[in-house]
Amino acid sequence: MKHIVVFAHPRSGSFIRQAAGAYVDELEQCGHEVEVRDLYTMGFNPVLSEEELAGKGPLPEDIRIEQDLITASQAITFLFPIWWAGMPAMLKGYVDRVFTHGFAWEMRGEELEGKLHGRKGLIVTSSGAPLAYLESVGEMQAFTVTQDVAIMGLCGIRVVEHLHFDDLGPHTTPERIDDDIRRIRTAVRDHF
Repeated sequence: MKHIVVFAHPRSGSFIRQAAGAYVDELEQCGHEVEVRDLYTMGFNPVLSEEELAGKGPLPEDIRIEQDLITASQAITFLFPIWWAGMPAMLKGYVDRVFTHGFAWEMRGEELEGKLHGRKGLIVTSSGAPLAYLESVGEMQAFTVTQDVAIMGLCGIRVVEHLHFDDLGPHTTPERIDDDIRRIRTAVRDHF
């Protein structure tokens, strides 16, 4: 199976980078073909231009490359921290520029139709806040609707799991990180 793994975190020692490394390693150990898109290392330009939004002019080369990789994939994974109740601007810009009308979705009369059907999606998120807090204020539900339903679901991608790792910070023990990484590796084996 071909996978595209998109992750966004600028810090080299972040949990999300560790998670992405373990995720990719497990996919490769299971015999999958993986294309990694490390948005910060790539220097991806997240700014959607007026011309792109209007669909004017040729498709920018950086976007054509990403869309070709998605078209060739059977699974799409996003890994990122939750910042201010959302994804990092870098990843949001990726979604804005790559998951465009006509490529990832389109209108059929009054209905939206996803154009990426047949693909599995997996989401890995992290937060410094405890999950109980995120749930008590409604942030986790709102975020899940935005990411799992309004982005992936709208595009026709079936989310097989959304793994969230919470309460990460300076107090997090190496044992806890090891347990979290085991959960990520298990998810790969369970779904792919």
